Amino acid sequence: MSKGKKLSLEDHADKIREELKVPRQDELFKAAVEAGYLTARADGGVDDTERDVLVKAVELLSQGLVLEWETESLIDSCQKLADDEGIEKRAAKVGATLKDLGQAEAGLFVAALVARATKGVEKSEAELLKTIGKNAGMGNDKIRDIVKRATALSTD
Repeated sequence: MSKGKKLSLEDHADKIREELKVPRQDELFKAAVEAGYLTARADGGVDDTERDVLVKAVELLSQGLVLEWETESLIDSCQKLADDEGIEKRAAKVGATLKDLGQAEAGLFVAALVARATKGVEKSEAELLKTIGKNAGMGNDKIRDIVKRATALSTD
């Protein structure tokens, strides 16, 4: 692979799906969607591109387990929870959920994909990814590795 070439999400979907084949998969997807939503929102708001990438990633990776209208509805509920409880509190809860599911890496990976969807992973988004990761029981090195892996993929 040439140094400047980006890999597409579709090219790696099968490999990513293998990581997501777990018990309680529906709960993992819900937590991953919320992690993605919160991360996108960390820089001040969720723009259309970030929302589209989140929907596309969930649909692609779930292979039909989660339909578009379900994803949209889930994102709306994530927005309400973040409005009611605050982004940091929700990030801590999502991290704890991912830890409980034993799937911190997969959830954080989806969140990082969304974060880099527009302008790359900004400082505020990186900080929120750290909050989620730490509450999921991950160290900074592991979190950084997951973010690097996500930034190597293209969602176009």
